[in-house]
Amino acid sequence: MKYLKLFDSFKQFTFYTKEWEIYIPQHITIIKNGKSRNLNKENVMLHADMTQIDYVADEIIYGQPDEFEIDIYFINKNNQLKFTVDISYGDYLVSEFSITPPNKVSVIEYTSYHSKFDPDKNSSFAFEDSTLNDLCNFFNHIDGINITPNDLKFLDKRDNYNPNRD
Repeated sequence: MKYLKLFDSFKQFTFYTKEWEIYIPQHITIIKNGKSRNLNKENVMLHADMTQIDYVADEIIYGQPDEFEIDIYFINKNNQLKFTVDISYGDYLVSEFSITPPNKVSVIEYTSYHSKFDPDKNSSFAFEDSTLNDLCNFFNHIDGINITPNDLKFLDKRDNYNPNRD
């Protein structure tokens, strides 16, 4: 009986259960090269220290990637949990940033307006507003996170993020 009680104590909300998957956006809209693209959630993979969320395009466009992936890495340093998020479109890393609770977002790399990695605004990557809201909602379901779309403005469709200022 004592082992059954110990087992029951592990029945809490973690990334190793399926309960949290209901918060993942089912559909996202990205903007690449000035064109919108709709993608649908396809697969979620759980690894020891990361989660991968895969999306596929709702239509095939010749010369355009049809896969999109969000990788979330979990880092525990000095009892402080930190998340590093990589966003890939095809083979192209379009953004990398970290979130430290409650709302500290640190941009590592991004490919949008004023980016040193991809400064040409015609090849910028962004999310539609509704998708950015859905992603914030998803991240905010992680214990201790409380971010807004303004914290992720380097991923929005407006030319309002300046890495030297923000």
